[in-house]
Amino acid sequence: MGDRYNGGVVGPDNPAQAGQCIPAQTEEFQADGNYDKAGIAPSIQAVDVVVVAGGGGGAACKGGGGGGGGVRHVQGVQVTQDSQVTVTVGAGGSGASGSGNGGKGSDSIFDSSDDSVTSTGGGRSGRAATDSGGQGGSGGGGSGTPGQGNVPPFSPPQGNPGGQVSQGHGAGGGFGGAGSGSTGGAGGTVPIGPGATFSAGGQGGMGGSAGSANTGNGGQGRTPNAAAGNGGSGLVFVATPAINVPASASGVWDLNAVYSNRVAGTWPN
Repeated sequence: MGDRYNGGVVGPDNPAQAGQCIPAQTEEFQADGNYDKAGIAPSIQAVDVVVVAGGGGGAACKGGGGGGGGVRHVQGVQVTQDSQVTVTVGAGGSGASGSGNGGKGSDSIFDSSDDSVTSTGGGRSGRAATDSGGQGGSGGGGSGTPGQGNVPPFSPPQGNPGGQVSQGHGAGGGFGGAGSGSTGGAGGTVPIGPGATFSAGGQGGMGGSAGSANTGNGGQGRTPNAAAGNGGSGLVFVATPAINVPASASGVWDLNAVYSNRVAGTWPN
């Protein structure tokens, strides 16, 4: 019987390097950009993302508050085919002056060719004594029907409905809860990496304040003849898992090792 170790394959001329662990890390996008997985670890197959949309703007003329931008925390988003993934950060909706409605917030998107995640902008607020709030990630507030949240629907929900007050000033909903009368729904807390959290997607109430940048908070409504608050812009977090990089070196593999690695799908590069 022949020696099963007789013969083999000469491996590539690899530089010798010790094995290493690339620690888990979180990248924050406060504006449009690209997630560059090739610059971190090309072998990454999936990441966790938190996608926060822009909040809705408030309305004047007894207007309501804008809804908070939708907030989605999605684990295991596939990035197999991409070296770079397009990231879009939604702007907040504009606050109105005079008799206008507040503007709807813009969507935020993590757009991998394998798997895309979108959060919906916060609903616009309603103005005057009869207007309803608009639908969105969280709904805007108003005098008529409150704006619906979690539109389009996701599970778990990306937001909640707005509030309603007769003759004006209904507050927007938030990621953490629905608007109730002139009190807006609170933002909610989501994990963004090992031991770290972030609160986003809060409501717009009454008082004319703008939502803070990169929070997805809705803008507040205002009395007649005064400008209402703009919605806060969104943001996107991308959490990359820890990666173990095996040691490498030039070498020779006997036929038994070649066969075993090929069957197991672990042939070294």
